[in-house]
Amino acid sequence: MHIRDSMKDPSIAAFWLFTFPQVVGGLNYDDDIKKKIWWQYEESFRYDKLRDIVAKRAPGWELLQEALTTIDPIRAREDPVIVKNLPHYRAKKALEAEVMKLDPPPRPEKWGELDLPLNSSSWTEEDLKKPEKFYEMTVLLNAQREMADKMLDAQWEAKWRQEKLNQMLEEKVQPYLKDADNGILSQPIVVQPQKQHIERKRRKRWWIF
Repeated sequence: MHIRDSMKDPSIAAFWLFTFPQVVGGLNYDDDIKKKIWWQYEESFRYDKLRDIVAKRAPGWELLQEALTTIDPIRAREDPVIVKNLPHYRAKKALEAEVMKLDPPPRPEKWGELDLPLNSSSWTEEDLKKPEKFYEMTVLLNAQREMADKMLDAQWEAKWRQEKLNQMLEEKVQPYLKDADNGILSQPIVVQPQKQHIERKRRKRWWIF
């Protein structure tokens, strides 16, 4: 067991934090220092306990990850468990749920390839003259083929679902990109300063009179 894991037990933590430094290095902390060290220990493991809940995406994890940011902002900033963009995360999860409900098409013939350990050459001609060996080869090769087909089916399904998810994400985003493109002006708008505009009016009036 790793030392950090063992320190989840307060009695073991007290040994590593106080007893061990005292025995090995002769360090005797005063009460104030011990309180500060123990407070840091409790805060650290409070973070870890909440982090486990967030990592499992248990109910209420969105609020708990905000608590992690409060407990240790620096650690939370680099923590991969914390979702930085919740709306995007929820939208992607919703699409993933939709994709999982879809039935993938059958795997195309000759799609994928596996390096199988057994083939007919794994048995000698002399072996295959024996009925029991021939039967053994037939059973093992059929079982191997069946397992290989299941593995390829799983790979094909995962690939298809990922591509379908990417396609649906693109379809969701595309309208926003089109709106943005339509909003881009081919030529910049040049706004004349108001002072120049007034001067032009004055000039026109001068020539009229």
